[in-house]
Amino acid sequence: MRRVWLAIVVAVVVAWAGSVVGLSAQARKPGGNPKAAAVKNPVKPTPDSINKGRTAYGRACRHCHGLKGLGDGPLAPKNPKPATLIDAEWKYGSSDGEIFDIIANGVGGDSEMKGLRSELTVTDMWNIVNFLRSIGPKP
Repeated sequence: MRRVWLAIVVAVVVAWAGSVVGLSAQARKPGGNPKAAAVKNPVKPTPDSINKGRTAYGRACRHCHGLKGLGDGPLAPKNPKPATLIDAEWKYGSSDGEIFDIIANGVGGDSEMKGLRSELTVTDMWNIVNFLRSIGPKP
């Protein structure tokens, strides 16, 4: 029953977040997204979630951001270089909701960071947020 409840909460949050914060068609502006910042992470950062996030990150993100989140992956574009995910500077916002929104919808503009909404499940994206928190800046 607990998993069903979590799935329902995640689905509602994502549906709301997608309708409110989706920016996939336009370039983002530095400084964050207040609407995305208001979205709370429904997945607790348990060791299981972090491990699942590490696995999903390895499939979808490491090619550009690198194994350690340094922006030095083997397929990383040169200009602009992928963001470093372990420092305290998050150009487009550092809340869990903003990070989720970037993963889901991408950055746009001249960035090659495309949204991964069609490649990852909602839970995978939240697990990646939890994994990034485990190796990088805390909220």
